[in-house]
Amino acid sequence: MAVFASGKVTRLYTTKGYVAIRLGGLPQELTPLSGYFKLHQTHENYNALYSLALSAAINSLELTIRTEEDITPTETAEVWYFVVDW
Repeated sequence: MAVFASGKVTRLYTTKGYVAIRLGGLPQELTPLSGYFKLHQTHENYNALYSLALSAAINSLELTIRTEEDITPTETAEVWYFVVDW
């Protein structure tokens, strides 16, 4: 499976310990368990990554999420880094 997915941010929600990010238009095989990618607050670049995801959402830009492991519909997807092109 792939270790990255790209799409427009359709939802961000914060909860205790992490931010969940959903991308629109992903094929089923690139949609993680529950449909969300998790960015943990313990990530060393949490503030920068959260800001980048929020900026991509506000400006309707495509966000590419690179995960630590393969993305599968049966497991959660932990964020490694993001990329946004202007």
